[in-house]
Amino acid sequence: MASADDARSGESEPPLRRLVDDFLESKAERGSGAYAASAASVLDRFAEWLAARDRTLADLDDERRGPQLMRGYAKHLRRRANAADGISAATANTYYAYVSGCLAYGVRDMTLSVNPARSETAREELPAAEGKRSDQQFWSRDQRDALVEHAARRASTAIEAEPFAALTEARDHALVATLAFAGVRGAEVLCHRKDDRRGRQGLRWSRVDLDDGTVEVLGKSKTEGKRWQHASLPGPARDALATLKRVQRPPTPDWPVFVTDHAPTLWSCAREELGDERVDDLVAEHGDVGAVLRAEAVVPPALTTDGGRSVLRRLTDAAGIDLPDGASYLKPHGARRGIGEELYRVDRGLAQDLLRHEELSTTKDHYQHIDAAERTAAIDAELERLDDERGDDEPR
Repeated sequence: MASADDARSGESEPPLRRLVDDFLESKAERGSGAYAASAASVLDRFAEWLAARDRTLADLDDERRGPQLMRGYAKHLRRRANAADGISAATANTYYAYVSGCLAYGVRDMTLSVNPARSETAREELPAAEGKRSDQQFWSRDQRDALVEHAARRASTAIEAEPFAALTEARDHALVATLAFAGVRGAEVLCHRKDDRRGRQGLRWSRVDLDDGTVEVLGKSKTEGKRWQHASLPGPARDALATLKRVQRPPTPDWPVFVTDHAPTLWSCAREELGDERVDDLVAEHGDVGAVLRAEAVVPPALTTDGGRSVLRRLTDAAGIDLPDGASYLKPHGARRGIGEELYRVDRGLAQDLLRHEELSTTKDHYQHIDAAERTAAIDAELERLDDERGDDEPR
């Protein structure tokens, strides 16, 4: 019997089946053949699960029904993980990630308007899977969203009260969003006191292109000529930086994006450039030392890597974020690992591009736990298929 989608499309192959096939073909052509092979049986079973409920791709694209369906699928996976002879929690999460990756491809291919698998309402039903990732910190999606939301709300409140006085709040929001979504290293955008190379003294506005959504940073490439790299600025980072620029009003292109707000450091900079007596007179005229630096176009020092960590400590605590045992705050590099992990589950190449790794093997080394979990999921799926075939062959 043809589905409702079949009738609307006038084609014999259901739209969900076409989406799955296109997604797997794209993965294989982009060098992710192992991923495609592992995901194929999981996506087949998801399509069967959906069909058993008389639901189609159009239902997944519905603003209300889509998240409800994915919540139901997450519950289905959780029940399987809770069964005595069921799949592991990690495998359940991997199955869900395969489906989410396929639906995300549908959004990029304009088959879907939104990915319902990304709904927090749906994802909260998945079984908890504590990944074994040594002692390195990874920002989870929930942690990232909570920190960014807190920083954004704090900045918005300060800007509404007094726009051009909200320098620290707007800076902190832009810093958190840039770390969280752009995959940059702290030393690439903050001042590194032990590294005097150009590019390690804090990101400058001259190297930020908000129109193209890119930022030029000094990366870690060992190849001469490839050290200066263009990093991507996804929407949340780009928007936060645009707000910071409006609040900060940098007088020169060489102005640091993330300026220190350490008063003694700013005073020292002003006195060194302008002289003690003149600084005192100018502060009396302009109101504060930051305004003097801007008026006189004296470039202030950038926030240091130590200062950036202090910012994250304060924001993590203020946002009330749940942390694993032994962790005291969300560290800068955990943001890079976290966004890399989320993209890696969907598209290996995209994760490599965001993290600016020269070789895919470098990216794969960082996320071996995902590959291992997916191999487990593939083995589980194959064993289930063999069990089904054996059941079908048994006399009834």
